[in-house]
Amino acid sequence: MTPSIFALVLFAFAGGASLEGRIVTPGGEPAPQVRVLLVELHRTVFTDDDGRYAFVDLEPADYHVQAVSPGLGSGVAEISVVAGINRLNLELSISPHQEQIVVSATRSGRGSSELVQPVTVLDKVELAGKMQSTIGETLAQEPGMSQTFFGSGASRPVIRGQSSSRVRVLEGGLGVGDASATSPDHAVASDALVADQIEILRGPSTLLYGSTAVGGVVNVIDSRIPDHAPNRPLGGSMHVSQGTVADETAAAVALDGGFNQFAWHIDTLNRDAGDYSSGDGRLPNSAREATGATLGMSWVGDGSYVGVSARRFNTLYGIPVELEPGSPIEIDLEQTRYDLRGDFHVDWGFIEEVQFTAGSNDYEHKELEGSEIGTRFLVDSSEGRLEFHHRETDALTGIIGVQLSDKDQVAIGEEAFLPPSETSQRAIFALERLDGGAVDLEFGLRFENTELKATANPDRRFDGLSASFGLLWPPNDGFALGFSIARAERAPTAEELYSDGAHLATFSYEVGDPTLELETSLGIDLSLRKRTGRLTGELTLFANRYDGYVFESPTGQVIDTLPVFQFSQADAEFYGLELDLLIELMEARSKHDLDLRLFGDMVRAELTDTGIPLPFIPASRVGLGLQYTDGSWDGEFQILRTSDQDRVPGFITTTDGFTSIDVSVGRRIIHDGLVHKLTLRGSNLTDELARAATSRVKDLVPLPGRDVRLTYTLFF
Repeated sequence: MTPSIFALVLFAFAGGASLEGRIVTPGGEPAPQVRVLLVELHRTVFTDDDGRYAFVDLEPADYHVQAVSPGLGSGVAEISVVAGINRLNLELSISPHQEQIVVSATRSGRGSSELVQPVTVLDKVELAGKMQSTIGETLAQEPGMSQTFFGSGASRPVIRGQSSSRVRVLEGGLGVGDASATSPDHAVASDALVADQIEILRGPSTLLYGSTAVGGVVNVIDSRIPDHAPNRPLGGSMHVSQGTVADETAAAVALDGGFNQFAWHIDTLNRDAGDYSSGDGRLPNSAREATGATLGMSWVGDGSYVGVSARRFNTLYGIPVELEPGSPIEIDLEQTRYDLRGDFHVDWGFIEEVQFTAGSNDYEHKELEGSEIGTRFLVDSSEGRLEFHHRETDALTGIIGVQLSDKDQVAIGEEAFLPPSETSQRAIFALERLDGGAVDLEFGLRFENTELKATANPDRRFDGLSASFGLLWPPNDGFALGFSIARAERAPTAEELYSDGAHLATFSYEVGDPTLELETSLGIDLSLRKRTGRLTGELTLFANRYDGYVFESPTGQVIDTLPVFQFSQADAEFYGLELDLLIELMEARSKHDLDLRLFGDMVRAELTDTGIPLPFIPASRVGLGLQYTDGSWDGEFQILRTSDQDRVPGFITTTDGFTSIDVSVGRRIIHDGLVHKLTLRGSNLTDELARAATSRVKDLVPLPGRDVRLTYTLFF
């Protein structure tokens, strides 16, 4: 009798509870070295060579069990543990509609099917197959997503037509600490090459992450601070890819290890790409290179941990537009970031868990005009969160927390359009969930104070109150209906208040309005989901109405050959839908899984009083795909049609539609405890000339053309 089985028997006789089971690959083979997590307790074990795992000394309760293998996929199940020996077997999967544990939406980890808010989760396996030069490009084809695309070096995510100061890009739950929300030519200081998972919250997320998340959240989750004890001295992954569209080479290595209760993590990445080609030829000054390195370490106890990390990120990329011929501009970006994170299970009466996280960023980018520095942009920022999770009381669970952030930014140079400014935010929030059996309810409040200061400008102070209510109703085991309504108040940013100068990257002279008031939004989401059966997927309808929506519009004036754009406020409304369906054409139990995918999205945005469309709104899309996997081989064929975008205000040109055809084939090999994954992917195979309606420079900077990319990933 093995020690683990002997321990299970002892606990069974003692009246305790235990949980055991087996994890298998998508092909039904034993899955060794798979991390198995009891989500509610943050307890982790790893499977043995036969794919078996065991937890002992458990309290009878309902638990979520998550099995994760970066090379084989993941699996999630819920089980009611009773006294004695409990058994649960899981099969790993890489299906886009499989159940996932989501951290960003509740901060405590819940299954994706249990969430009121629409969420998309991409794990390491999916990210490796969809990887592009930037996070914005990598996520752009997900339903509800698009990108600001300013060339291959700078592309920020767009959610339901919202970006910049209304969509937060996070790393591990904290702001990425860059200047990407200030201007579309500023890159996001994060790279998906070393990400374990990316979570997308579509729709208002202000309660947990602040008023600048009124449009949604993109949270990049990695292993920089280990949260579980290592199962062996050394493990990790290696990623190498080569693409043709820009002759891009990308590589990343992540290593994890430790001993006893000490865990460490190291990762490094490198990208090197030349000028990319579009359907209209090679685009000058669109090259990009990037490097990054991270070191983290943690002390890990039974369900608790505390750790620190340091990261350095650098990127140099060209701006593929020139205000004056023969004067190319490059941006040289550097960032140093430090993080502290901890999670402790405590016995403080009503409080059972305490989470804290803090980060500090030192960011600088230089806009190079030949060998001269035209403008320097400096950002020093810090952010911290402290959250208290209370015990379940009459089916009520939730968190109470505080969030603090400070940001100092300075633009130096003749073309600096923003004066030195300071932004401070202080917030307290609560988010509660009532598991009511037939209907689950979720509700919360957030109070946020924002103070802004800028040189030679009036100080501003805003007090915002946000609230949300949602319900989730599963009429039967297969379906779930989610409804949410959220009211949010957003303070204007320093750029919206204090801008006054030439902004060459956007070909405009920007003028802020220091008298702007709070922007108030009221958003409604209605989602229908199906997670089981031959047909799975989600349909979401949404509508958002803004009182005092802040936006830019031309005044008709010209300064130094640049049109003047003034920030102002008016009422506006956004509405649309998102669809993602998967139809099983071949039974999964035959080990040959063939699915038909239908997906698409649509968003409309206009000023309420005049009906004038808002600028840079994504065009409607519809896509059709075939996906195949048998555990060793996988493949995908996808056609995505993007419509014309002719709903634009008078100062914006229309955008022609286009059709993109993508094909991929992959092979997975498991040998001697190593997982090898080789993928060949072709994107935009017809080399169609395509432009993003969400890009400020779409008429000058088309999207990349045909790309054939070979990727090799090793998990060990």
